[in-house]
Amino acid sequence: MKSRTLWPIILGAIFVNCIVIAYVLTKAQTASSSSAQEVIAHIGKNGITREEWLSEMEERYGKSTLEDMINDRVVTQMAEKNKIKVSDDDIEREFLLIKAVYNSFYEDENTTEKEWKEQIKHNILLEELLTKDIVISDSELKSFYNKNKDLYKFDDSYRLKHIVVKDKDEAEQVLKELKEGSSFEAAAAEHSTDRYTAPYGGDLGFVNDQHENVPAEYLEKAEQLKENQWVDEPIKTSQGYAIIQLKEKLPGQAFTYSEVKNQIRRQIAMDQLGDKASVKTLWKDAKVSWFYDDKK
Repeated sequence: MKSRTLWPIILGAIFVNCIVIAYVLTKAQTASSSSAQEVIAHIGKNGITREEWLSEMEERYGKSTLEDMINDRVVTQMAEKNKIKVSDDDIEREFLLIKAVYNSFYEDENTTEKEWKEQIKHNILLEELLTKDIVISDSELKSFYNKNKDLYKFDDSYRLKHIVVKDKDEAEQVLKELKEGSSFEAAAAEHSTDRYTAPYGGDLGFVNDQHENVPAEYLEKAEQLKENQWVDEPIKTSQGYAIIQLKEKLPGQAFTYSEVKNQIRRQIAMDQLGDKASVKTLWKDAKVSWFYDDKK
């Protein structure tokens, strides 16, 4: 059964929130007309004013940004109204599955673990609201669990970063730079021949022995490393020589039926809703009205 959970929108939502903050903070500084007419960029003799810039931002992002802000508050208020809560255990369990099973977690200067968990909480609340009137029998829930146990368990998993270079001499040089204080991410961006991971600091995400595209040598070395430690010697692979760093280890775990029962119920119910699974269906009950209604 195809999952209709909302995890693919996580990064997009966080990105939009960043735009909201930047926009609001900048808008607050433009109260006076003189500030609005401030020239913030020059192209030869021509300039772009702050007012023009803000107007363009509102035109491009205003509607979607406001809609996202409304959606956030609708979910919060409707959850309170319906006495729907999400436990820390629920959030932590789904976060573990995102990391170890779906390998979708990345933490950087733009998206922190705290923000991931906040978005997970929002998504669970939304799914609970959308599916609160849908009843799924215990037999169907258990059947789904028994057929899809792999979705709710994972072996020991390691979040690894790597730097791949062509020869051992270059690998030794990279190790020297790391020991002298160069960051692993900067070294990966500069040296790694893996064009897919180099722009992301060499991040492979969480991997285990079920990932056929990860060299077995990586996992053997990862078992011996401490978090944030990298190997002392280059690892020879079919692509050349590699240096790996262990960022985090997750001990293997299998969740019981009772632990994931509610998650399965939401997943099946969301699939039943199909295209009707939208936060917009809650707007009427939340008595939403907005600026763009007046513009129609």
